[in-house]
Amino acid sequence: MDIKYLKKVAPVLALALLVACGEDNPTNSDKVDENLISSSSEDVLVSSSSEILESSSSLHVPIVLGPGVLVDDFDDGTIENLLGTEWYTFNDADNGAASIIEMPLNAEGGNATTGEGYNSVYSLSVKYSLNKGDYEYDPYVGWGVQIPATVDFSRLGGISYWYKGGKHTVRVETSDIEDYDVHMASVKAAREWTMVTVRFKDLVQEGWGKEVEFNSANITAISFQAKGNLVVDSLLIDNLYMMDTSEVAKDLPDMQIYASQIPLVDTFDVTINNPLQELAMKYLDKGLNITNWLEENKARFKGWDLEPYGEKDIQLMASSGVKALRLPVDLDAYATNRDAFVADTTDTLALVMDTLTLFTLLDSLDVWTLRHGLSLTIDYHEYDGSFNATSSADPKYQAMMGIVWKTVAAHFANSPREDLFYELLNEPGMNSNGKIAQANWTATAQGLIDSIRTVDANRVILFGDVQWYDIDKLIKREPFADKKIIYVIHCYEPFIFTHQGATWGETATLKNIPFPYDSTKWSTYSGDFGVKSSTVSWVKTAVKNYYKTGNKEAIINKVSPAKKWAVEHQVPVILNEFGAYNLRSDPQSRLNYLQAMREMSELLQIPLTHWGYTGGFSLFEDGVMIDGIKEALGF
Repeated sequence: MDIKYLKKVAPVLALALLVACGEDNPTNSDKVDENLISSSSEDVLVSSSSEILESSSSLHVPIVLGPGVLVDDFDDGTIENLLGTEWYTFNDADNGAASIIEMPLNAEGGNATTGEGYNSVYSLSVKYSLNKGDYEYDPYVGWGVQIPATVDFSRLGGISYWYKGGKHTVRVETSDIEDYDVHMASVKAAREWTMVTVRFKDLVQEGWGKEVEFNSANITAISFQAKGNLVVDSLLIDNLYMMDTSEVAKDLPDMQIYASQIPLVDTFDVTINNPLQELAMKYLDKGLNITNWLEENKARFKGWDLEPYGEKDIQLMASSGVKALRLPVDLDAYATNRDAFVADTTDTLALVMDTLTLFTLLDSLDVWTLRHGLSLTIDYHEYDGSFNATSSADPKYQAMMGIVWKTVAAHFANSPREDLFYELLNEPGMNSNGKIAQANWTATAQGLIDSIRTVDANRVILFGDVQWYDIDKLIKREPFADKKIIYVIHCYEPFIFTHQGATWGETATLKNIPFPYDSTKWSTYSGDFGVKSSTVSWVKTAVKNYYKTGNKEAIINKVSPAKKWAVEHQVPVILNEFGAYNLRSDPQSRLNYLQAMREMSELLQIPLTHWGYTGGFSLFEDGVMIDGIKEALGF
């Protein structure tokens, strides 16, 4: 009889005997796997490990344990697994990066699974070096195994394995995903053997592709991936096991259903006797952002014949009641020698600007908004994260930004429009986790103001603070000496409602959260709202406390400190980003939320500009304003 046959089948026979003798069916599949295979190896196998390797290719017998499926225990030392397929590796070389992944080699020079095992003979072992090279995104390496079409995984509910080494993701690939946005779970680094157990219901997609509900019947592969630039590490994987639904932990009630707790609203005099307040209410209310266009990473205007928007969009907005247009655009994308200038490797004293392309864009929008009765805010919206904790203290970077704004301001210096505004920089450090020192941003902003004022003494400038235009940061500062500044905040509260399903953040899995909070629509199971075991603690807490925060009054109390600060200093404040992501929020809840924001705006006299024309925060679809929006926002 073949040695590998004995090695693979003996554990199954032993398990069958346990069940036949009336023993409880084991629930710790890994423990059963270790004990039985170890025992059978000692009692049945008399050959050396080299003999096992030599005879390892003759038979594959899928093992069913407890009652899941053991994909591989790796103890034969080969890349063949118990399902009859082979382990493979991949890297980012085809995308211009330079990452490397290596596995141990056998005597013939082929890949082998001969890493240190977890209380067993072998494991799958990889060593890798991650290098971004010329790749735009995070470099990566990976390894995986195809699942034969003959295997039925529809009854399975999770995956478990033991590992030791670097952080990684485990990915369960399915045939109904066609854009590589597969379901996955992130796993932290561990320098001692650690067990991972992931329920399929806790898997999430990374977010760039189409959302697809996970279906275990469609599993095609199990893979692992490591990401991160200039990382050198290794990883051992052992006892990869697919759990039956009976072995997967069940959700337990973890919340209570409370009546809505509406906070008291602090009323105060909102009067601001500053002509800029009247200007802001006249020109910066009932506004709209054109999003996911020219603020995006490395996005540049290509000419109106190649762009998705044009005058027809401005006309549509105007006819629908929109009064203000905020244009997020990464202005330094048109600084053609930006990096060389900042690095001080060029003798050019003045930054080279692609003004032909930039001013084709800005001049057109200037003409169109004027023609159709919308104000225009030019929002320097740097998406690529280059303004960060380091560059915010770099005089060369600050000088580059100043030249960019001076170039734009000089171009419009003679414009008679009082409804053309310059927004210094959207959410400083927006892609750096908000880690910009307020003092550095203040110094940078003052330099930008000074630069603009060298060519235009009267244009109104918009300023927002660090940490995503944070209210708490703003109210701790003194206003600038310049008297032509309007202050800006952003507010997306309640965040777990407005960003449920937002794939770029920590609320990606949330769903079914209504606005306002409604006890008749609530549950004692946080899992009903998309909370998973991997959900970060602040999100779990926010869901449990939503009965206190999911209402208009809580929003008013969140924004009120900014208005109190504005009243104290007699300067205007506006809110030019808010909105609710439409992937998992229901339409009526979104309308309820928008109406609450409008009523907050009217109470506090804070002009509003909505984030989103089309896309995930859209107000328009198929060339028309969505039903109910006009009434909710008062357009």
